[in-house]
Amino acid sequence: MYKYIIRRLLLMIPVLIGVSIIIFSLIHMAPGDPYSAMIDPNTPTEEIENMLRNIGYYDSLPVKYTKWISRALTGDLGFSIRYQEPVVNIIGRRIGNTLLLSVLSLTLSVVIAVPLGVISATKQYSKFDYIATIFAFIGMSLPAFFFALLMIKFLAFDLKLFPISGMQTIGSGYTGIRLVLDVMHHMMLPVIVLSLLQMASFMRYSRSSVLEVFKQDYIRTARAKGLSERLVIYRHALRNALIPVITLLSSSLGFILSGAILTETVFSWPGMGTLIYQSILNRDYPLVIASTMLLSICVLFANLLADILYAVADPRIKYN
Repeated sequence: MYKYIIRRLLLMIPVLIGVSIIIFSLIHMAPGDPYSAMIDPNTPTEEIENMLRNIGYYDSLPVKYTKWISRALTGDLGFSIRYQEPVVNIIGRRIGNTLLLSVLSLTLSVVIAVPLGVISATKQYSKFDYIATIFAFIGMSLPAFFFALLMIKFLAFDLKLFPISGMQTIGSGYTGIRLVLDVMHHMMLPVIVLSLLQMASFMRYSRSSVLEVFKQDYIRTARAKGLSERLVIYRHALRNALIPVITLLSSSLGFILSGAILTETVFSWPGMGTLIYQSILNRDYPLVIASTMLLSICVLFANLLADILYAVADPRIKYN
């Protein structure tokens, strides 16, 4: 396993180089000048041309990429056009907020949805199974932004249980435990939206996987030996049924740094999702490239983690 992990880590290097070339090329081939919003319209044309030439705007694409990758390898991901500060500093301020929101919602989804999926499979065609199936289909079909707006309407406007947006109460000046409680209060709505939408997929995958495992010969053998149904389900069936769930979990982990862009945008949560959305709108090329590359790295490591978890869940899986 250690050799396999090292090989996979080494293979990530050319993959990341290829991804960076594609991302960098596509963004810089977009028409228009991203620096136009920074320049005073009264500035003479000759001065504008000199400024663009000095920053390398007219360099060829290979030259631009070479300069960017050489700086990126030293930790310099560029200078934000909109925020007028290093991209690393901006991402550093936002990534913690997204991890707080995404990790909590993903944990709640898995902890709640997988047991519900298992129960739904063991009680196939029961009232519970039908209710869970209807809930899962609604969750998988409902757009995130629409569900978020519904939650704002009913829980924030009508019932006034939660704040509408933001991460803290503006001007509150809270510190210590009051600050923690205030942040938790603000994050309840986005966590509810993200958790419920993810729960639908996890529930359906876990239910289908458990039903498939129940058809296997070793489950019939375990039951024939007189083992209790609880032991059959949670020791023999569930562990092998986790493979598809791990695949879904790894894909969710891969995009966790995107911060569920629509959800963060609707709730004005100051995380990576909102940052990516705003950087695209403002054509902040250095910030878009850095955020996208960070997302690509997260996807690659999530796939590696999924392969490792496969072997943990199913000892029959070996990597030679």
